[in-house]
Amino acid sequence: MTAKEFWDWFLTREKDIAHFINSKPDDYSVFEELMNTLNRYHELVIPELTGDKENNNILILSCDGRRDGIEPVERLFGSAPKIPGWKIQKFRAPGHVGEINYGGLAFESDAVAVRYDHDGAMYNIELFIRGYKENDDRYKALAFLYLDHFVGEYNVMTKVGAIEFKKRPILGGPKGTVTLQEFRAIVERLN
Repeated sequence: MTAKEFWDWFLTREKDIAHFINSKPDDYSVFEELMNTLNRYHELVIPELTGDKENNNILILSCDGRRDGIEPVERLFGSAPKIPGWKIQKFRAPGHVGEINYGGLAFESDAVAVRYDHDGAMYNIELFIRGYKENDDRYKALAFLYLDHFVGEYNVMTKVGAIEFKKRPILGGPKGTVTLQEFRAIVERLN
């Protein structure tokens, strides 16, 4: 499927997708159809749907932090038509989120502390997660989501190298750590 074919399909379903965003759906079939159609365009591109304070619907084109997905997302975003009431966004933008739930596991962003070093090209980081259980991959997935949402998916893919996951002490954090918000400011200075 080409980018144009995807957008042609999207325009035929955008009202149903908008309804999905703005209601509390029991039926996820339109979202699944969107996922499957994006998968036909490229297997690494995934959708995220939300709205904003101006009542716009937002389609976020993500590659879930996989570097091989950057080019297909860029290409699809670059061919997006203007759609009234919609904002199309490439990658998860840097910002702030409260609690994220992933597979039944939830913790606040302040449960994650970052220690970093810069090797001249990339930031290599250690993520200290309160309650971290090495045998439970949900902790790593949640930490990645927080990184993407605080630092920005594109920044994480292009400016963060090695990532280690470690258990954070109940009180405080290891010496030399910063919050996700502070790490975002550090990464953005590299631009």
